[in-house]
Amino acid sequence: MEKHQAIKIDPSAFKFIAILDIFGTSFIKDEDLFPPAADSFDRIARCDEFLAELPYCSPYAISTGDMKPRRFEYKDKFIQFSSSPTGLPTIRDFDMLIYCVTWIANAAMDGREVDVGPVYQFDVEDFYKFSGRAQNGERESIFIQGLKRLAGSTILSNTKPIGLDAASFNLAEKYQLGRDEAGRLRTVKIRLPHMIYCLTHNEFFDPIHPDYFTLSAARRLIYLFLKQHCGSAERLPVPFAKLHAVTGSASPLRKFHPVIKELVVKPLPEFSSEENGEKENLSFIGMA
Repeated sequence: MEKHQAIKIDPSAFKFIAILDIFGTSFIKDEDLFPPAADSFDRIARCDEFLAELPYCSPYAISTGDMKPRRFEYKDKFIQFSSSPTGLPTIRDFDMLIYCVTWIANAAMDGREVDVGPVYQFDVEDFYKFSGRAQNGERESIFIQGLKRLAGSTILSNTKPIGLDAASFNLAEKYQLGRDEAGRLRTVKIRLPHMIYCLTHNEFFDPIHPDYFTLSAARRLIYLFLKQHCGSAERLPVPFAKLHAVTGSASPLRKFHPVIKELVVKPLPEFSSEENGEKENLSFIGMA
C-alpha cells in the first residue's frame, strides 16, 4: 500500500472508545477564528457566539444512497462534505473510523508513540465484535461498501485546526483487503488522512459510551450532536426541527416525532431529556 509500516490494531488494548468530531474540531480549533494568543474572555465570547445557534454539519448519512452535499459556512470559513459515487458514508460506516481513532487515542494517552501513524491493519472479526456487527451473509459486502464510501467521499474546507492545512481530503485515503485461501475477507489495511490521525494524536477526541453501537442510526447522530453541545449537568433546549435536521432525515418532521418521543422514554447514553410542553423542543441534561 505505502512505504509506511502498517500498525496492527489490538482491541484488547482499548481502555475507552473515542470519536473525532471533524466538523466541530475544524471550527473550534481554527486559529483564525479562535486565536491562541487571545485572552480567555475573548476566546469564551468567540466560542459562545459560534455555539449560539447549535451549529452542526455531519459528513455521515442516516442511510445509504444519500448524494446531497453538506456545507456549513461561518465568518469566511467553510466545510463541505461531498459524496462518493454511491453516496455519503453512513453513520454505521463511521464505525471503522471510530475503531481506528480509538486505537490512536488510547496509544496517545498511554504514551505508545510507536503505535501512532498513518497506516493501520486490523482483523475484520475483531472489528465486527467491537462494533457489534451481526453474523450474516451480507456482513462482508456491507463492510466493503462502507470502505468505498469512506474512501470516495471528500471533505473540502478552508479551516485550519491547530494550523493544519488540508484543503481537501477523504475520510479514508486508501485501503487494501486481505483474504484467506478460501477467498474470505480476513484483514484490512487502511491509510488515514493526516488531519484525522494528527488531531486524534493531539488529544482532540471525545470518549463515547460503549452502548453507542446499540443505537439506531438517527439516535447515533443525535448522540454525537449532544456530545458537542451538551456538557455535564448542563440543560440544553433543542428544537424538534434541529433534532430532525442533524440526522439528515429526508422524511418530514411530523414523521420524525416517534424518534423524538423515544428520546424521553428511552434516553440516550450519558443524557436525560424532557419535553418542554408546547415549545416544540426537548431539554437535554448531560450526566456526569
